[in-house]
Parts: sequence; structure tokens; C-alpha cells
Amino acid sequence: MIRRMTRRRFLRSGLGGLAACLAAPARARAALRDRFLIVNADDFGLSAEIDGGIFEAHDSGIVTSASLLVDAPGAEAAVHEARKRPRLGQGIHVAFDSRGTWLFDVHDLAAVERELERQLQAFVRLTGGPPDHIDSHHHVHRLFNVAYRFLEAGRRYHVPVRGFSDVAYVAGFYGQPEFGKTVMSRISVENLLALLQTVRPGVSELSCHPGHLESRPDAFYNRERVAELATLTDERIRDAISAAGIRLVNYRDYQRLRSG
Repeated sequence: MIRRMTRRRFLRSGLGGLAACLAAPARARAALRDRFLIVNADDFGLSAEIDGGIFEAHDSGIVTSASLLVDAPGAEAAVHEARKRPRLGQGIHVAFDSRGTWLFDVHDLAAVERELERQLQAFVRLTGGPPDHIDSHHHVHRLFNVAYRFLEAGRRYHVPVRGFSDVAYVAGFYGQPEFGKTVMSRISVENLLALLQTVRPGVSELSCHPGHLESRPDAFYNRERVAELATLTDERIRDAISAAGIRLVNYRDYQRLRSG
């Protein structure tokens, strides 16, 4: 059975020392008295409809960052359009599956390492530089032993890995908490307002999956993306962020903050 990397197991395994290399210096952390929020849209490049929703959520909403699927059909077009938006950060959304089918056995750690590096190099070719952070499709990078390969990649590219840096991950904004079971209240304005109240001093990340309705028959998370887009562009959300004194940033901003 594949085990996910819990915080306790992570610390006992010794990976904590490696993750500390990606964390902010003590003086920089002490300076982060304010609350900063990265709002990252996953699945960037998956389709023109999804990318259009991500751009709208950035232009008219609170999205500050996106994670690119380098092998997705729309990856090149997404990167081209993103160049018009210098405030939209770009990370990599590493995927070891395609449309619900595993591409290889994730227990094969050598294969994981090769594929991870291939996708990172593809990102550099597409964008002209390294990602500003690393995460993965379905949070595969949290799997036991797989996490170590991602942390090594983060060290090589000098970027944080989602959930393994001092950027606090805010979960709970996703319309299918159980596979195939949609709960629209999870992506409502009311739920996002409640999640914003949990943002603590320092830097946090909220992931999201906005998009326009896709026409392809195998679209899995579809009407939920439209609902997310409506929530992320709702004026009540931006007003609440402003009233709470939360500053919207991307991972490039985070790197500047952590360097003091």
C-alpha cells in the first residue's frame, strides 16, 4: 500500500533537514508578521477552457499563481498567454497519470526520479526558466519515499515544494472531497470566506481549479471549475481579503520575503 508522508513520519525520516534548506531564514520568518496568501490554480495547460478560466480568475479575481502540466495539450499556448501577465506566477504541476490512468508504477522510485526531472526540464524549455515552485497532480509528491525525490528536485532548482516549506497549505477548497462525489458547498463563497479566516501570519497557499465548461466528454471536474471561477472572482472575496489585511502574492514574492 502506498503511504502518504505524514508530518510525524516526515520529521522522523530525516527529510525535515532537507526541507529546512528550502525554508525561510529565522530572521526573515520573524519579519513575516503580516498575512500573505498565494492563490494557485492547478491544471494550467490542460485545455483552452480551463486556461481561459485561470486567466479570468487572475485578471478579475484573486488567483496569483498557476501550476503547469507540461505534457498537457494546451501547455505551450498557456505559457504564451501567461507572458502577457507578469504578475501571474508559474510553477509545475507534475503528473504521473493521464486521464485517471497511471503512466508507470509509482513504487519504481528510479522511474519517478527520471520522470520528475524530464518534466522539470520540459518546463524550462517551455518557459525559459525554472518553476517558482513544485507541486503535483493529485498530491502524488506526498507519497512515502516519493516525497524525498521531490525535495531533492526542489533543492536542485532552489524552489519550494508544496507542503514541505514554510508556506502553510490551506486545504478545503475543492468540490469533490470524495472521488466522484460533488459537494458544491465546498467551493462556495461562504466556504472560501471561512477558509480565509484560518490564514495565519506568514505565507500561506490556497490551491484551486477554476475553468470554463469543457466540451470534451471525458471531462471529470467540470461544472465544479465553473463554480470555483465564480467564487474566486466574487467581489465579496476580494473585499474580505482587503478587510482582513491579507496581501495576495505569488511564489516569486515569497522568495523575496524569505530572503529578507
